[in-house]
Amino acid sequence: MDSTQNITQQPSLAIDIDSGSLTYLAHGSGIKPVMATIDFDNAGTGMKQELENVVYDTPLLLDDYHDTTIALHAQHFVVMPAELVPAASQVFQASFSSLDGELMTCLVKNTDAAIACDVPQGVMAFLQRTFGNPELLHHLAPLIAYCAEAYADDNGCLHININDNVAHIVATRGGKLQLANSYPYRSLDDVLYFALAAFKECHFDPRSDKVLLTGDNHLRATLTEQLRERIAHVMPEVFPPQALTLGKEAMTMPFSIIATAFYSSF
Repeated sequence: MDSTQNITQQPSLAIDIDSGSLTYLAHGSGIKPVMATIDFDNAGTGMKQELENVVYDTPLLLDDYHDTTIALHAQHFVVMPAELVPAASQVFQASFSSLDGELMTCLVKNTDAAIACDVPQGVMAFLQRTFGNPELLHHLAPLIAYCAEAYADDNGCLHININDNVAHIVATRGGKLQLANSYPYRSLDDVLYFALAAFKECHFDPRSDKVLLTGDNHLRATLTEQLRERIAHVMPEVFPPQALTLGKEAMTMPFSIIATAFYSSF
């Protein structure tokens, strides 16, 4: 077996980082996928130090991988046309008066969009150095890329990925991005309001366009019932076919880590 064949059979690594935890998924042909979520200590040492502690205490993250994709949750971000990336700093500061950390930009696959976001100081350099220049994405990029590809032939689609304290909402029409945002919430009534407002903002038709949901099973079921009182077509998000290679374990994994893991294939 030559060295090229060895390299192509190395597993891939996906990482999803939010303010309180790091979720990783190591996967590849012929290996059993390994996924875990590690909570940060939240000792007030800052994001970079929290990441260093978790990464250096988790040997699996430091193995050799064919490729690594990392999604970073950033509360302050701007979705903009890709052609404005050279002026990303000005675009960002038109919405937010200043940067708390460093500006990160990423192009979003299957769209003509890009995202500029505020990342804590030193985090990008640490991730690039530790993981060998990985692909760094804003947390909405994988969901947007998947929805744009999977629903390229559909009319209006509102995609909702709902978890404990935040709902990620992406709207597409014919695979074209219409809207993308993340909404912290206190109750499901808040999510219902955000979803209906987004549906209306995109001029979707409640009789023919649809809402697709993924995320926490209980929250999703309750929200589905509420939305069906107002919108005719409300259903589970279609599972990415690429994720079938993970086996039955994939059905219990967070949609965000699956979308991040297969971002390059969307």
